[in-house]
Amino acid sequence: MQERAQGYTIGGVRILAGLMWLANLHWKVPTDFGQTNGGGLYKYVAAGAENAPLAPYRWVLRELVLPNFQAFGWFTLISETIVAALLLIGYRSRWVALAGAALAVPIGLSVLYYPRADEWAWAYLLMIGLHLLLWAVPSGNHLGVDGVLAGPPERSNRALRSTGAVAVVVGVLGLIVARSIDFSGRAVALLGSDAGFTNADGGVTRRWELKFLFFNPLWAVLTIALGVLLVVGTRKVVLAYAAAGGFAVLALVAFIQQTFDYLRDDGVVQKIATGTNVAFWGGLALASVLFARRASAVVVPSAE
Repeated sequence: MQERAQGYTIGGVRILAGLMWLANLHWKVPTDFGQTNGGGLYKYVAAGAENAPLAPYRWVLRELVLPNFQAFGWFTLISETIVAALLLIGYRSRWVALAGAALAVPIGLSVLYYPRADEWAWAYLLMIGLHLLLWAVPSGNHLGVDGVLAGPPERSNRALRSTGAVAVVVGVLGLIVARSIDFSGRAVALLGSDAGFTNADGGVTRRWELKFLFFNPLWAVLTIALGVLLVVGTRKVVLAYAAAGGFAVLALVAFIQQTFDYLRDDGVVQKIATGTNVAFWGGLALASVLFARRASAVVVPSAE
């Protein structure tokens, strides 16, 4: 019982770290990443170029990063999306934990002497320490893909069911949120591009949010359907591959779309990045295909 509790704790902390990256993807908004209005990612990089504690680091930001800021923005968004997805599913967890620690170092340096003093520098030291701990232990062996791949193939069917159940639960929550009257209005549509609510002038405002994720009802329903398909795929592995392909398509569509419109509580509409959804669906796609491959290795006993 103690070993199981320790395993759940280690796996849970890894998932928590993945959620932390996931929750911070939405404000890294392509394609200018805040350069036009001086906000978002650009604000912190520019502040680091002026106030970071190490002169060589300030020089790198000022002379290399800022002149090529859009490329840097895409690198940041894509790398953090990958780290979020892989930490959530627990795949190659030790390497990913090292990558997370490495990404946290320049973030911490950029905000250490942030002029508005609204960033707590110790948070980034703790962030680095957290990822180093996840590197020191095989966190992916607990509630993760690494553990399933290291075990007998028979474990893959249970992993497929668990992954499908996660997708169904998140999809159901997304559907509830997307159709909540208090949240998205009475005119919310179940299907189609008009998912959202009607404004007084007849226009439609979309609001796709589930804290870490952003849904319209259609995408919530698709997530539920693919989750169910994944559960059924424990009996017929080709269905698990189909579900993995479906999640991959959702992730690709979200990546191509780049931004969602988001209505804040104060009524201001702003754009947010789709990285959260890309990480979630992409992680499900990768985990599903790895589990499906492992499950197909199970030898069915002969009837003789």
